[in-house]
Amino acid sequence: MKVRTEARREAILDIASQVFLEFGFERASMAEIVRRIGGSKSTIYGYFPSKEALFQAVTQAAGERHIQASFDELAAHDMQHGIREVLVRFAEKLATFMCSKDLIATQRMVLAEAGHSSMGELFYEEGPKRGMEEIAAFLTRAMEHGHLRQEAPFVAALQFGALVQAEIQLRWYYKDLPPLPPEDIKALADRAVATFLRAYAPEAAGAAPPPANVEAAPPKIKNKKTA
Repeated sequence: MKVRTEARREAILDIASQVFLEFGFERASMAEIVRRIGGSKSTIYGYFPSKEALFQAVTQAAGERHIQASFDELAAHDMQHGIREVLVRFAEKLATFMCSKDLIATQRMVLAEAGHSSMGELFYEEGPKRGMEEIAAFLTRAMEHGHLRQEAPFVAALQFGALVQAEIQLRWYYKDLPPLPPEDIKALADRAVATFLRAYAPEAAGAAPPPANVEAAPPKIKNKKTA
């Protein structure tokens, strides 16, 4: 019996990430990954049952490597001293991740493939959606403690992410742009958080109650499978 090891799994993920970025999801083959890492197809299938599962694992591993510690900080925040500082730190980490070469290359690859394969959906489920759900959980607690107005937490999470991304997304359309220095990252994080907190400031006393249809879950996205 072959023994699975964490080191072998990580090696497969590293090679698979390179192959996906180089060839795209549809043209990337398990055979090419095997050729680069050595061994046989059964070695990879012992860890990942399909190319789809491997791509999801690659996406999840990238998030865990770059930003999971920041999500953990959000989850551990005790809400006793407000939320501005922890949100700014998180926004800085998120912005830094969004500016990384690997993330930009992945975004370009996913958008190029999304129109004619399942890559976009797989990436969304294991990457942005999971991240937004964790932010929404933090915002739900912030609303319960009175730091934010009661609104749909997942929508608020999407809007928070959009504010952080607003000054970064244009970089994805250029072939080469110089890295953003740390002071610029901090400044855009400060601006994003300041705008978000103004938009979601708690209601003043006597203000109208929030709508009754506030949802915590992400909006449903219909595709050909579910439509």
